[in-house]
Amino acid sequence: MASRKGRSLLAVLAIVALAGCGTAAGEGPDAPGSQIRYIVPFSSGGGTDTAARETARTLTEAGIARGDIYVENLPGAGGLVGIQTLTRQGDDNTLMQWVDVLAPLYREGAPVGLDDLRPVAQLATSPMVVVTGADSRLRTFRDLLDGMAAGEVTFGLSSTLQSKEPSKWKEVAEARGIDPAGLNFVPSEGVSQVIPDVVSERIDVALVVPTLARSYLNKGELRALAITADERLGSLPDVPTLREQGVSTSYYRAQGVIMSADASDQAVDYWAEALREVSRSEEWEQYAEKNGLLVQYKGPEEYAEWLRTEGATFGRYLRERD
Repeated sequence: MASRKGRSLLAVLAIVALAGCGTAAGEGPDAPGSQIRYIVPFSSGGGTDTAARETARTLTEAGIARGDIYVENLPGAGGLVGIQTLTRQGDDNTLMQWVDVLAPLYREGAPVGLDDLRPVAQLATSPMVVVTGADSRLRTFRDLLDGMAAGEVTFGLSSTLQSKEPSKWKEVAEARGIDPAGLNFVPSEGVSQVIPDVVSERIDVALVVPTLARSYLNKGELRALAITADERLGSLPDVPTLREQGVSTSYYRAQGVIMSADASDQAVDYWAEALREVSRSEEWEQYAEKNGLLVQYKGPEEYAEWLRTEGATFGRYLRERD
């Protein structure tokens, strides 16, 4: 395993002893190797990091796979640091948590592309919550649309201007006949910066995954204006969808797992089946319900096709923007 100097090894999931019966811990088949490196290309504490840690925990505690799983955060450059580490060092025992379609693959002159990676499985999708500060002048989604039309709203981004969030705000604007050229985006280094900026009203509005939004909503520090799902979430039943407010679009961020292009077919098959079992487990179902995720498994081919399709659309947006 490569040196971790300068990196933060933020979680170690210990090997599960052989014991019990049925689906008890330790009865799953051995992983291709006993040491499994699980990379998260973002800082700890966000939705992608949380999903990776829950996946790793379920793999071991539900007895789906045996081995030491080390969850390692490698943030930087919108995910590029982690992605390049995977492409350089990845093997049959290196996994990476993947969310949605990551911009570093689709920028002009990108050093890596989807062909350098092997999609393994999608585990779930997550809609986003449109949030504003509790004392914001934007009391309703109609207020937000009016502010967008007047060019008076600042949109916080959890990444750069070349991320997918601006493309979704562009869709919202165009759906209501608003010129997207007037949208004012404020990029950041992550959602840990965006939420405090919205709470303090340094920015007006942002898209946040339900698991992170809920605690701030419960404390009365944020107000939810809409959910980007096709239907209301059971965990946020009072938050209307975009469609209920006249915007015919939706936005889901898929959570999945990828490997390096150097991974063998046998390893991809192994981890795809292991992750299928994770998606069917009671542990994952409870996690998804609690965190506003929709369980939706896709195997290697289906997940790869989704990434190609979404990536092509996002790539066109980046080219048009440039």
